[in-house]
Amino acid sequence: MQFRNTVVLAITALFMAVSCITVDKTLGDDLIPTDQNIEIFTDEIDIPVQLKLAQPMQALSSSQAIFGAIRTPEFGLAEFATVTDICPNQSGWDFGEDPVIEDIYFIAPVSSHVVVDNEQTGIPQIISLHRTYKRVDSTTVFNNAFTEADYDPEPLNTSEFMYFGGDSIKMHLDMAFAEEILASSQAERDSLDLFVEKFKGIVIKSSTPEEGVYGGRQNSMTFGAGAIYIRVDYQPTWGENLRRKDTLFCLSVGYDQCLNISSYSSAGMQTKTPGEIMDIEGSAGLKPFISKDELKQAIENWKKEKGFEGKKIIVAKGAFIFPFEIPQDNDMTKYPSSLYPCNRVLDTTYNQNILTPLSDCYVTGYSTGTMNRSLREYNMDAPSYLQEMFMKNAVDLDDTYDLWIMPIYSQTDSYYGNTYYYIDDLSYYVGRLNGPQAETRPRIRLVYSVIEE
Repeated sequence: MQFRNTVVLAITALFMAVSCITVDKTLGDDLIPTDQNIEIFTDEIDIPVQLKLAQPMQALSSSQAIFGAIRTPEFGLAEFATVTDICPNQSGWDFGEDPVIEDIYFIAPVSSHVVVDNEQTGIPQIISLHRTYKRVDSTTVFNNAFTEADYDPEPLNTSEFMYFGGDSIKMHLDMAFAEEILASSQAERDSLDLFVEKFKGIVIKSSTPEEGVYGGRQNSMTFGAGAIYIRVDYQPTWGENLRRKDTLFCLSVGYDQCLNISSYSSAGMQTKTPGEIMDIEGSAGLKPFISKDELKQAIENWKKEKGFEGKKIIVAKGAFIFPFEIPQDNDMTKYPSSLYPCNRVLDTTYNQNILTPLSDCYVTGYSTGTMNRSLREYNMDAPSYLQEMFMKNAVDLDDTYDLWIMPIYSQTDSYYGNTYYYIDDLSYYVGRLNGPQAETRPRIRLVYSVIEE
């Protein structure tokens, strides 16, 4: 349905940023003749949406390390592991003379868990540690940057460790690993870079639910909270007549950042033509994907249908709407709380294209895709992006105009008060959205004007 009302648009008043993120406040200024009254219309355009894995997705973290496995009937198996470097927690290690290794063990608190079935909270998982053949650095940004070929298949722990979802993990490790550490040079023990370059790091992973068995758990550890302890008995050499010492030496598990790696058997569910429903999952799993070529074609088809070919369209307000149905059990606790369009842009720190929310999320008053149970939809305001899709020719749209509909969260800087938005690349959720063949389907909700030549 359309409505008409004569107004003079002041487009620049629509764009007010709430942080230092740059938003183009002049977009569309030069399209509006200053002496022309224009009419406002509303309409909706169906979105040509696909289902696609979000990987490769940035997975470096300085806050949380994720490990575990979950199998669901909808998506199959999702596996999570974390990779991080190890290094001495202080310089000046001196093992004296005749060091004897008494024990070596890994210990870490577990901060939180995610399950898709609440009855799975305490299920048993076998946790293991493995040595890596390469370190975490600026070339290992994405969740698929490490493969099984990059770490030792033999675990470092000397026996199976069964984990039931408690608040901590402790595993005894191979004494040969401690002997390697003791054999390091003083220079290596006193230089974090030299130590990490020589000993690389570890992978923390878990067993997976058996084929046909559904459930599992994703576990989270605070980055830097875990450590490897080496208990050594040795003769001190920095003085005479000193008694032998029994001392713990600590290796920090986490030098700079950890990399949360993951894999998904839902890769086989990717499709360019979803039906009435779209099952979506968290982390780098299955997500709604919007091809810029298909979206541009849908816009051009709409313009042709409306008789707007060759005319300038000014987007006063534009939002991506993704509807959903309330499940029969009314349980939506495993759904993402917010979804928002994200695109790949170059991150100069790593010289890699990473996923980031569209800059429209920084405009005051815009909806950032918070779940609305009353309307049964995610509403994602993105008029600046849509204005560009209307303005630009198809040949001028590069890959940064492709969109993934991702879960996002915000953080406010306590010092300056600026709010920043990030994709949630850690949490594993499951959800179901209406597909493009549903009666209530994904669409663009548009408020616009047509500029006559």
